[in-house]
Amino acid sequence: MTPIQASKHIQIRGNKQTVTEDYALMSKRSRAGKNGKNLMCPHCQHVSRIYHLSFSSLTCPSCKTDVDKYEWLIDQTDTWRTPK
Repeated sequence: MTPIQASKHIQIRGNKQTVTEDYALMSKRSRAGKNGKNLMCPHCQHVSRIYHLSFSSLTCPSCKTDVDKYEWLIDQTDTWRTPK
C-alpha cells in the first residue's frame, strides 16, 4: 500500500462549502508556529499535534511505522483564523 500524499475534507450544506481539513506533504518551508500543527500519518491517517519540526523521522504512535520527515502530511488550514 502506498502512502497518501494529500487529504481534504469538504462539507457542503446547501450552497455553502467549507474545507474542514486540508493536509499536504511537509516541505522545507513548513513551520509549526507557536500553537503547533497537526500531523497526519501517511499510512494509517492518525492525526497528532506537534509543536516543533526539528526531527528527521518520527514513529507513528498508532501504527508504529517509522516515517521520514517529508512523508508526513501537515495541516494547511489556518486554525488561528478559524472563527469559533
